[in-house]
Amino acid sequence: MQDIKLPCFFITTLQIDEVASLKDYYRRGIPFVIDYLPDDRKPNFMDDVYQVQDAFGLPLRQLTLGDRFLWIKNKTITYDREQKVLHVQFMMDIRQALDPDDPDMQNMTLEEGVKEDEHE
Repeated sequence: MQDIKLPCFFITTLQIDEVASLKDYYRRGIPFVIDYLPDDRKPNFMDDVYQVQDAFGLPLRQLTLGDRFLWIKNKTITYDREQKVLHVQFMMDIRQALDPDDPDMQNMTLEEGVKEDEHE
């Protein structure tokens, strides 16, 4: 094992899912895995594990970063304990406003029409 100082966290992100919206923002889902390694030399180290698990509840549902709102979908939070390690998995939902002055947004066009049935 590496020379680490306990307690500590390891944070990993998984495949990022980007979903464009029809409104004036886009959404990006980022799955996170956080591993908490307690100091198991302490006699009541499992109390720390439960306290960390509780910390990922309601207070972390929404974070603000500049003009971005970061949402943690509570229904996606899962907890798993493997030996002494607490694994916390959740999805963070980022909503980013689209800039209407962006040159790519200015060049967008809308075409309307009816597609003819090719099989008639």
